[in-house]
Amino acid sequence: MSQPVSSEPMSDVSATSTTSQPVKVAPPLKLDILRIIRLCQQQHGLRHGDYQRYRSFCSRRLRRIRKSLEATYGNQKKFQKPVITDELVAKDSRYLLLPLICSERAWAFAMQLKTESNSEPRKKFHLLNRLRKAVKHAAQLEALCNQQKTCDARTKLEVQAYTAVMNGHLKFEMQQWTNALEFYVRAQTIYDKLKTGVRSEDDKQMIDQRIDEITTNVRFCQYKSGDKNAAKELRNLRTKAALDDPEMTRILDAFLSEAHEQQTSTISEVTWRQHKIQIANEKVRLFFLNLQEFEAEIKKSGVSFDTKMSLYESFLKEAVETLQIAKDELKNDPTFKPVPASAAAGATPATNEKLSDGVWLYSYIAWIRLSKMIERNLAMIDNAKQQTFKTTTSDTDKTDATSAKKVTKSADIVRMYDLLLQFLNDISTIPALQADKTIQSDVAFQTIVYKACRSFYIAVSFVQTKRYKESAALVNKAEIYMEQAKKIVSDGQQPKSSEINYQTLLNEFNVIQSKLDEVKYQIQTSATTATPTPAGSASPKVGALQQSFDEVLSIEEQKELEKKPLIDRLDTYLEDSSLTNKNRLNIVSLPPPFKPIPCKPVFFDLALNHLTFPSLDDKVQSKRQAISSMNDKGQQQQQAGLTSYVKGFFSWGGKKQ
Repeated sequence: MSQPVSSEPMSDVSATSTTSQPVKVAPPLKLDILRIIRLCQQQHGLRHGDYQRYRSFCSRRLRRIRKSLEATYGNQKKFQKPVITDELVAKDSRYLLLPLICSERAWAFAMQLKTESNSEPRKKFHLLNRLRKAVKHAAQLEALCNQQKTCDARTKLEVQAYTAVMNGHLKFEMQQWTNALEFYVRAQTIYDKLKTGVRSEDDKQMIDQRIDEITTNVRFCQYKSGDKNAAKELRNLRTKAALDDPEMTRILDAFLSEAHEQQTSTISEVTWRQHKIQIANEKVRLFFLNLQEFEAEIKKSGVSFDTKMSLYESFLKEAVETLQIAKDELKNDPTFKPVPASAAAGATPATNEKLSDGVWLYSYIAWIRLSKMIERNLAMIDNAKQQTFKTTTSDTDKTDATSAKKVTKSADIVRMYDLLLQFLNDISTIPALQADKTIQSDVAFQTIVYKACRSFYIAVSFVQTKRYKESAALVNKAEIYMEQAKKIVSDGQQPKSSEINYQTLLNEFNVIQSKLDEVKYQIQTSATTATPTPAGSASPKVGALQQSFDEVLSIEEQKELEKKPLIDRLDTYLEDSSLTNKNRLNIVSLPPPFKPIPCKPVFFDLALNHLTFPSLDDKVQSKRQAISSMNDKGQQQQQAGLTSYVKGFFSWGGKKQ
């Protein structure tokens, strides 16, 4: 029998083996959740708000991860759901990506359904189910991280913040504002703690963007819970994000529009031009509510020029949409008949009494839109005037070193004034304002002021291109416009019901007055230093062109010139209003009149009159005889052919020879 082996030597051997081999320490488990989802969202559709593209990306990435980890759902014959255990996560940290990407995919699908639920309300239920699925996967991810002893503290905090955000989204869509606010505040607190321990500037920037998104939801939940100051904070966030983050601007606009839905019931009518207008459409009510807030934001001190331009663009875009809504409601309105600008002056005050509320509403929205466009252009002109005279004419194409922006040219300001004049012309054609003498007089005065400014800046641009004769004429024309405007103010022709101050509007001439003498001296210097003209020709004078340009025409002469086409009166200056009307353009006379055209000398054969040609009568007679004989033979052949044809037709039964 074999003797039993003692256990002591074995214990000694095992003890020595364990002491000889070093103990392996598992590496710490890290997962940068915020960086992963931020990069994926920015690179796959969410930069433009395309949630469907991001959801498709998540599905493709899940398939790649499962294939690489061999964690597929069985095979073609048998379904087997893979279970993620702690041992698998300890071996490979990529298993944590599976619940994370699943949660992102469910959330992206929910956001896609949210945009579609505006037209299909039934998709709201599907949206909530997908958000519940996202919360379930986020909770699974948090449980796996908490069970791992090697998981670092930052990963656990990021997972907790991510789960809190998903729970907040679910409660937000379920309109449980108090619970949603608790989850959002919890996530915001965790991200604030994470920001203190981060050194990289990129990570800090990503955390700040995440905090801003959560802050927006927090303010909205506070507003829904009854906090009145939350709406103001939302508008302040909208103003700050107008330039830096377009996606955040879009989200804030959606939140503000939802916040205004409860306030639109208070706006049932508006008063304009002493006429009460009833408002039935909810979107139109929302537009007037946004108008009040827009004017309050623009008037705030410390608002930068770029922020103002962004606010103007967003408001004007909404104005265009609202104007189209009001116009669609006027399709069956017989009182809505747009009148061209040429016929607007002949309207009578009695015509406005027959207009319906729909026409008044359309006219009011059109007036608001055009007036805000004028305000925007005036702000752009004021900003451009500061840079117009910074450089000399030779440096107009260079950039300004102090502002790192291209210096504005005079031609750009001219274009802005052209747009102003076009907007004023459109105001005079608004249906409810065509018979309003106050508006028409205000438009006429502003037109004179802006024409003076435009003429001056055209003259400046001509000086820069060394076209001194044209610039002299335009300077003189600008002075005439300025005198007309000042005379209207001095005579007290401003209507008492006018909404603008004529004296304040004359401040537009301040820049012109300060630069007018400089332009004149520059023109005179160019006239004296010009190259001499050849002998026998009159010397060019600047005043001669000015005199011909500024001759005052009588009313009868103006009517006679208006009858002529533009091509026949190019040498005479006339402000013809018919040229702005596409239906009455009188540029050339069609068809053009017939004119005798001299032939070229090559077509005249002068030697032909001195030639004597020989007689050709004998040849002509012989030719006639030949033709007559040929005609006789042809007739005989034709008769013979007809007789033979008839004979053959009646002899079909004859004998063959």
